[in-house]
Amino acid sequence: MDKEGGFVNRPPLLDGSNYDYWKSRMSAFLKSIDSRTWKAVLRGWEHPVALDKDGNKTAVLKPEEE
Repeated sequence: MDKEGGFVNRPPLLDGSNYDYWKSRMSAFLKSIDSRTWKAVLRGWEHPVALDKDGNKTAVLKPEEE
């Protein structure tokens, strides 16, 4: 069974012993999806929060959408 992704729809597998190789392959995989995906990795992710009536962020987390 092949554990390594070589296609756009299968990312490379990190098995714990190949981090340097995996890191470069995963970067290339994410960049191949589109530029926004890679930019999201660089910027990080913040949980969506509710805004007050003036449009300022609050400490209240936005509920999950179904």
